[in-house]
Amino acid sequence: MSEAEHWTRQVEAHHAQSLKAQGDPAPPGDFWRPFASSFRSDPRRTDDPVLDSILRHVTTDSTALDVGGGAGRLALPLALRCAHVTVVEPSGAMVEELREATREAAIENLSIVEGTWEEVDVDPANVVLCAHVVYGVEDIKGFVEKLQSSARERVLILAFMESPQANLSPMWEPVHGQERVDLPALPELMGVLWEMEISPDLEMVETGARGGYESWDAAIEQLRRRLYVAPDTEQDRRLQSAAQELLVETPDGLVVRGTGLRRQGLASWRPG
Repeated sequence: MSEAEHWTRQVEAHHAQSLKAQGDPAPPGDFWRPFASSFRSDPRRTDDPVLDSILRHVTTDSTALDVGGGAGRLALPLALRCAHVTVVEPSGAMVEELREATREAAIENLSIVEGTWEEVDVDPANVVLCAHVVYGVEDIKGFVEKLQSSARERVLILAFMESPQANLSPMWEPVHGQERVDLPALPELMGVLWEMEISPDLEMVETGARGGYESWDAAIEQLRRRLYVAPDTEQDRRLQSAAQELLVETPDGLVVRGTGLRRQGLASWRPG
């Protein structure tokens, strides 16, 4: 089995678990709406090592394409540095946050294309960035090929060593009765890229806090959303019992026991 095929099977297995937990078909609506506001950051911040690494790849003359740019955490600082930034984003809730943040920052050189990367048609840019998006992509080879064909000078993919919700996997079995299939992440991505005869530079970047919950109630609310659990159900009782055992206090708030600082890497290469 190729690296790309293994990636696809892992993503399919993860999605199948999630659909079963939600009830197939999944409830309608924008999954990101409850979380979208948390994806905003000050576009003029100067204390972000990840952003610093990305900005080293652009100049004031650069155009940039941010694929899955969300609420603009990286796109807005890029727009302050570049000639123009285009954000591709499928979530309506994220787009709403991005438009508001763009207005608040008085940024005028940013445009938004609503839709998934696979379906949109956009002009190439000097630099194409894709940050924390690839984990759930089934056709990873086609996705990367489109990134590469859209970049004139550089492709940048930012990804964690483990998928973003892997820290919650210990909660899955007590709640749902089976071991969680985690999404692929940076190690699997590197295997796919090498298989595609792409040899990227890889810069490991400081991650910072573990993203803990500020209170028990906040933790339970977020865990219900992430684990697809309705309040006042048998699953909810199992979730709260597991949380009593697995959540621990840290300087970053309540986290699942064993959660460390998340490591991430920036893979970059010249297309072609």
